[in-house]
Amino acid sequence: MDPNAVGRISSPFQGVVVSLTANSVSVKSSKAAAGRSSGRTVSFAIKPDAKVLRDGKMCELKDLQKGDAVTVNFNSKPGSSQHRVTQISTGNSN
Repeated sequence: MDPNAVGRISSPFQGVVVSLTANSVSVKSSKAAAGRSSGRTVSFAIKPDAKVLRDGKMCELKDLQKGDAVTVNFNSKPGSSQHRVTQISTGNSN
């Protein structure tokens, strides 16, 4: 994947969890970009103070599962392709 293309995503990012670790989450966009047959997968670093919500209630990162539809709010340093989650939410308040 072109790292410069990843740098052009905007917050919030919506999609489906494809993988999850203690300090990162990969999310596949639910929308296909121009010229693509499917959505883009983006990896996000999880900030230690990131909020994790399920159905509008605080939960832990381990409560998220592969296949969950999520909304990821994040920030990035200008010119960086690393995105750090400030909040990730799934469920009814998503």
